[in-house]
Amino acid sequence: MNIAVIFDTLRSDTIGIYFEKALRTLGHNVDHFQSHEIPNITKGYHIYLCIDDGLNQDEIPRHFFPKVFYAIDVHLAGPEKKMRKKILKGSYDLVFSPAQWWIDKMRCICPVELIWMNQGCDPEIHKRLDVERIYDIGFVGTDGGVPRKFYLQEIRERYPNSFIGSADYREMGRIYSSSKIGFSYPIRSEYFTLRNYEIMASGAMLLMKRLRDDSAERLGFIDRKNIVIFDGPKDLFRTIDHYLTNHKEREEIAERGCALTVEKHTYVQRTRQMLDIIKDRFKIL
Repeated sequence: MNIAVIFDTLRSDTIGIYFEKALRTLGHNVDHFQSHEIPNITKGYHIYLCIDDGLNQDEIPRHFFPKVFYAIDVHLAGPEKKMRKKILKGSYDLVFSPAQWWIDKMRCICPVELIWMNQGCDPEIHKRLDVERIYDIGFVGTDGGVPRKFYLQEIRERYPNSFIGSADYREMGRIYSSSKIGFSYPIRSEYFTLRNYEIMASGAMLLMKRLRDDSAERLGFIDRKNIVIFDGPKDLFRTIDHYLTNHKEREEIAERGCALTVEKHTYVQRTRQMLDIIKDRFKIL
C-alpha cells in the first residue's frame, strides 16, 4: 500500500520513526511528512496515518480518506486538549490510543471509533547485549514531576551504582543490558508505556509501579512471572533489595519478560495489527 505518515521529528527518538520503519519493513511504500508539510500531501495514498506527539497543529484535508490518528500524549493536559478538539470536530476517521482510560472517557462523545493499541519495541535498538550487568538500577529518561522525581532521587542515594538519567535512544540497549533491574514509574500510572518494552527487550528485569488499568495483564505481563510490580516506596525498596540479592530469580523473570516482548510486542507487530484493523474498517484491499 501507499501510506502517508505524518509526524514531527522534534526529537530523534519520537515514536513516529518506529512506525515509519515498521511500515517499510512490512513492504509498504511510505512517504513521511512533517506537520508543516501537510499542505504538500496529495491524493493517491491508501492511508493517511498521523502519529501524534501532542504538538501537531495542522489538519489533514477532510477529502483525504481514511485519516487515522494514533493519540499518545493524552496524559498531558495541553496536548490532550488539542487532540480532543480535533477529534471531536471530525478531523479523523479512526483513532487509536494506548490509554484505555482516555478511550473510556472519550467514547460517549467521539464521532468516530476509538481502539486501544499499545506501543512496543524495536529489537534492532532495544536489544539485549552480551555485556556485564554493571548497574544495579537502570532508568533512561527525565526525572519528571512529583512523585517520580522523589523515587528517582531516593534510588540514586540508596543505590549509587546505577544509571539514572538521560541518554541517546541508541544507547538504551547497552544501558538496560548493563542493568540488573530496569525501573519504570509511568506518569500518573495510567497505562503500560514504551519504557517498559525498552527495558524488557534489552534484557533487564522490569520493576514498575502498579498501574490504574489492566493493560499489563491484557498484554500478557504478569507480576512475578515476567515483570515485577511495586506498590509504594516501602514496597519498592524492599523489592529492589530482594531481587538484587536473588540473582537466579531475577534473571528468570527478566528472560521471560524479554522473550514475550520480542515475540509479541514489536513495532512491526503493532503496525501489522493496526493495518489489519484499518483495512477491515475501510475495506482496503
